[in-house]
Amino acid sequence: MSSFSEQEFIARYRSNLNRFPRSQNFWDAKVTSRVNEKLALRLLDIGFTSIEIDLREELFRPVHHRIRVLPLFDFV
Repeated sequence: MSSFSEQEFIARYRSNLNRFPRSQNFWDAKVTSRVNEKLALRLLDIGFTSIEIDLREELFRPVHHRIRVLPLFDFV
């Protein structure tokens, strides 16, 4: 899965991480778009043709998981 540990995201991640006050939201529209592209290509490589994400199910997750997934829904 695409993550901020990949080379193209490291510099931006570190700059956001070292900012004060620290932002808990590392996703902006450009980064989200790129991560989604990379994820889509990897899923196609292993044979997935379509994916559905149930927002209601995601909102029922514990808060510490929900915080990480909500920025993705904001920008998608």
